[in-house]
Amino acid sequence: MEDELKVTAREDYGIRAVVDIAINRSQAPIQARDISARQSIPEQFLEQVLASLRRAGIVRSVRGASGGYDLAKPAGQITVGDVLRALSGPLPDLPQTAGGRSNDAQSGAEFFWSRLREAVEDVADGTTVQDLVDYELRWKQVHSYMMHI
Repeated sequence: MEDELKVTAREDYGIRAVVDIAINRSQAPIQARDISARQSIPEQFLEQVLASLRRAGIVRSVRGASGGYDLAKPAGQITVGDVLRALSGPLPDLPQTAGGRSNDAQSGAEFFWSRLREAVEDVADGTTVQDLVDYELRWKQVHSYMMHI
């Protein structure tokens, strides 16, 4: 059970890539090799992640020499849940109960798993890419200020 809640590299890279695009939108479209370099993501794997995000309507691609990727809609309208679902399907991958109960009563364990599933969905769907961008920019600002003291 302990490995069922792990975040995959695909999910982590997808969230990092979308946040990177959102932060660097003034230079849009953003080339995959630039995202790859900034985020330390293997470029071939990143291209696969971005293709899934494009198919889901989260990012759009621009072809050509100056092509790349941009968000398909504002960062405040894309949730982490949207990104995770585009990359891994329904949320969350938490254990289902073993079953075997013949009545309709919910056990305490089933109640717990149901509440945990709802909490994960609430956080994923209640957190936008813009929230992550704002957090990252604040963090960089505080830490760059601290380095100058």
